[in-house]
Amino acid sequence: MLRFFLTTILFFVFTFLGNICHSQSRIHLKNNEHDKAVRFASNRLDGKKQRTKHVKKLEAAFAQANQVDLELVDSLKSLDTPIGWERIHAVHLRMQKRHEQVEPLLPLVSNDGYRPDIRLFPVHEMVEESRLEVIERYFAQIEENMELARMGHRLAARNAYDRIHHLQQKYGWYDPTAKQLADEALALGRTYVLFEMGYRWDFYNSHSVMRYLESRGVASDATWQVVHFNAQPGIQYDFKAMLELLDASVSANQTSTTHNSYSTQIEVGKEEVKDTNGVVISSLPIYETISATVEEVRAWKGASLSAQLEVFDVSSGELVLSQRICESENYAASSCSVSGDARAFTGCCIGGIIIFPSDAHMLDECASDLRNRLGHLVKQVDFQE
Repeated sequence: MLRFFLTTILFFVFTFLGNICHSQSRIHLKNNEHDKAVRFASNRLDGKKQRTKHVKKLEAAFAQANQVDLELVDSLKSLDTPIGWERIHAVHLRMQKRHEQVEPLLPLVSNDGYRPDIRLFPVHEMVEESRLEVIERYFAQIEENMELARMGHRLAARNAYDRIHHLQQKYGWYDPTAKQLADEALALGRTYVLFEMGYRWDFYNSHSVMRYLESRGVASDATWQVVHFNAQPGIQYDFKAMLELLDASVSANQTSTTHNSYSTQIEVGKEEVKDTNGVVISSLPIYETISATVEEVRAWKGASLSAQLEVFDVSSGELVLSQRICESENYAASSCSVSGDARAFTGCCIGGIIIFPSDAHMLDECASDLRNRLGHLVKQVDFQE
């Protein structure tokens, strides 16, 4: 009786362990282990010797990999969602790549006459089918966004444009409908901003900053924010931005000089010590004091500007943004030289000629920072829709 009881327990233990191993093998199956086997076997068969064990391994792995993918496609089709069809298309592309690895090897016969049963699928038709299904599923979303866009919702237009662009780049949707919708979405999604600039005083530096901004524009999203510094005919502007330069200044070239002295003793020879018989019994070092002076020149220069930005909604006249902006740029450099005996100074001394940047360059650096800041603020206003 005891023996029967132990046998029964062992049976259930081994059955449980066997189920675990089977479950793990299914996990490996879903992780495309069979695709690795297909690549391995096809590489071994891409030559003169067609060994039966490699032919059989390719046969089994190819069939199992296709079976796993077809089961996955069936489960995804039951969901019938745009994302599901994107995954189906990815699976079909994987099957197509697998077929491209195997088809050049066919017809396949091993060196002892074994002919594998390799079933091919119409993968090119499958890829095309899923590609069109992805476009069709997302087309409904695009139409919904375009209806909102035609009612004045710019962000809906941008969502539609981004989806169209995604379908064009990844799924080759380049028919006339796609182009027409993309052009319409681009036009409906854009924000037009008219910039007007002024300055508090008539000083030269303000003209330099204004010329910089007018020549380079505002660093906004070029796709969706269109910024003009002069009104263009036929354009209905959404926002009007008033930029007043309050100050723009550059400091004079400034320098400071410091001198530091250093001294040390160095051995310059030996003095012999002799006994009473004139025999040298030792020698003593002879030292000499040396000195050096290090001259260090520090240079610096600064530029700054400040401006006031106010943005108005053209349709309502409402002030939607008021921001004080301050930007600055600093230049610093140093150079040093050693006079006297350089051996007395053990530090690091880098020489060279200090060349100050021009006033125009310093102002351009400030204007560049201002340009980037303005672009960021324009985006903030745009997203207040």
